[in-house]
Amino acid sequence: MTTQQRRLTKAYKKYRAGKTSKKKVLSFLRSFMPEMIFRTTRLEGEKVTRRSISSLFK
Repeated sequence: MTTQQRRLTKAYKKYRAGKTSKKKVLSFLRSFMPEMIFRTTRLEGEKVTRRSISSLFK
């Protein structure tokens, strides 16, 4: 392998690692965002259900 190929491989591995960690963060946010929105809208006095809020995230 040449030096340029090694650099490219290293950069690609770093990119892939970052991309997977971003997916983990997004999936974590998606898991609790509906509950946050539900509770916030209930506090504001809106008539909403958990089912209606969770349908927004599907």
